[in-house]
Amino acid sequence: MKKMVWGCLIVLLFTGCSPKDNQSAKENKTDTVTSAKKSSEFDSAMAKGKEALIDKDLSKAQAAFQLALEYKKDSSEATSFLKQIELYEAAATLKEKKEYVGAVEKIAELNEVKDLSTILKQYGQEMIKEIAEEKTAAVESKKAEQTTETKNVEKAAETTPVAPKAENNVPWNQQKRAELIQFMAQWGQTMDQNYVEYSPNVQVNWYGINFPNTFGSNNIAVNGSQAAVQWSDSGLTSNVYNVVAIYSDIGTSGATMNNHLYLFTIFNGQPIVLITQQNQGNAENLVYFTETQNADLSGGFAQIVNG
Repeated sequence: MKKMVWGCLIVLLFTGCSPKDNQSAKENKTDTVTSAKKSSEFDSAMAKGKEALIDKDLSKAQAAFQLALEYKKDSSEATSFLKQIELYEAAATLKEKKEYVGAVEKIAELNEVKDLSTILKQYGQEMIKEIAEEKTAAVESKKAEQTTETKNVEKAAETTPVAPKAENNVPWNQQKRAELIQFMAQWGQTMDQNYVEYSPNVQVNWYGINFPNTFGSNNIAVNGSQAAVQWSDSGLTSNVYNVVAIYSDIGTSGATMNNHLYLFTIFNGQPIVLITQQNQGNAENLVYFTETQNADLSGGFAQIVNG
């Protein structure tokens, strides 16, 4: 009897694990190999996507990041890159349609993405600069057309006495606007900043407040006191801050809080540049502006107004 028991024990020792245990071990080994392969394929796809971004081949980059998600469905990095590309392409489409406000807003949204790609941030800044240049070129083209038209009219009426133009006494006009656009492009470069022009037709969303529409709400304070502010094409109204131009770098700097909003105003014939960096509300529901301390900016505006 003892011999039979010992025989059974010896058989168990030599036979080892059951067939099920062997199958489980093989499956675990296969899973490990598959996981390592997926990780390698994921890294390869991400690298190709980033390389395509550098080449500005957004379609190829997008395809690569989508492939990466197939290997790692929960990758926040790949998902973020796809979102950034989507926002940039949307901005590019709007720019192509000359819908500059929408394009700038998309770039601003892109700049708010967490862990924004350095290369896409650069592309966004380049697009903002291109928009500013295109708007300047449009103004110059319109100015040239107006000049040609004026010359034709003058040539046709050479023998007709012409009364003196009242516009000589107007502190602001389209010619001065064009001069300010050129000045701001140059001044922005010296400050390493990109500024975009805004107007009633092209509103700027300043932390939830649209300028210049907000002037009708009487919610502007200058040097600590509530002030009368209005949009003006001429700057002629007395005892009011006549805003003839608005410039801001919001959405172009990459910063979310440290942006600048400038109001170029004429008050009783005097050129005054106002600035705010206020990015939160207050109990008074006012947006507080002060006169700029930048002598180059205030001096350049004064020279244009008085020139």
